[in-house]
Amino acid sequence: MVSVPKTHPIPQLSIVVPIGRDLARFESSLISVLENQPEGSEILVAHDGSYDDPFELANEVRFVVAETSDIVDLVGAAAREARGRFVHVISEGLRATCGWTDSALECFDHFDTGVVVPVIRDATSGNVLAAGWIDGAYRLCRNAAQGQQTVSSSRDAGAFLQASFWRRDLLRNLQFAFEGRGSIEASVAYHYLVQQAGWKTELAAESTLLSDHEQLPWDGHSLSRGMRLRAIRNHFVGGGWMQSMTAGCAGVLASLARPQMLMEALGQALAPLAISEIARQVHPEDVTVCDDRGMIVTLPQRHATAVRRAA
Repeated sequence: MVSVPKTHPIPQLSIVVPIGRDLARFESSLISVLENQPEGSEILVAHDGSYDDPFELANEVRFVVAETSDIVDLVGAAAREARGRFVHVISEGLRATCGWTDSALECFDHFDTGVVVPVIRDATSGNVLAAGWIDGAYRLCRNAAQGQQTVSSSRDAGAFLQASFWRRDLLRNLQFAFEGRGSIEASVAYHYLVQQAGWKTELAAESTLLSDHEQLPWDGHSLSRGMRLRAIRNHFVGGGWMQSMTAGCAGVLASLARPQMLMEALGQALAPLAISEIARQVHPEDVTVCDDRGMIVTLPQRHATAVRRAA
């Protein structure tokens, strides 16, 4: 009798849990995913090589090692190893809920949907902490629908890389298309690259993640954040010193009531100083293009080269 090696079914969804600086928060996130793991999914834990699996979870998750602990590298390494057609990133500090992936995956029935945004709620009050991000008059990449009780599905908000669903191949493309670091910069640059290539970002109002903290881990203020996010926006949307100074002044005025935002507002005014560097980091030709019928019309050159080498 000929023995046939066992094969594992190909999952529909790959759930990526990156390990950041706070192991307790990471473990909380991973436990919630294991407790609520949807059928037809795999779990990938991405780390920089320093995690030694103290709970011996190798039979339940796949460990992926990245070059650094930066979340962009961690997610990129996991996306390259993911077997699912779709990839979901849930970073430390967020907890999965029962059935949280169902409505998110349904959004991909729209063939031009490349990214799906879940809703993050405060675990105590149930209030929305973020339903993706939007650009406001005084702050870029601010939490959408913050403080609300209900949200509606839409195609307007951008996705935070730390809490998002992606078509796997599109996410792989984006690792080549933006060479910057930092989750917020990547979230904004990826959003514009996805838009430019014809893909849509959709909010799944029934897909819920929970946070035990009222402020999301990535929602800090700094001069660098304001400068680089405004530079990214200027690169894609257009704008120079005039637009940057105007945005900076609006932010400064808003900072009269929110002094912690002052440095970030000043950073927006200085954005043109970072434009050249941002331009060198952006490569839109490396993103798969989707037309208005949801059909893939071109493959990025570096993606095609990588496929040929793998073959």
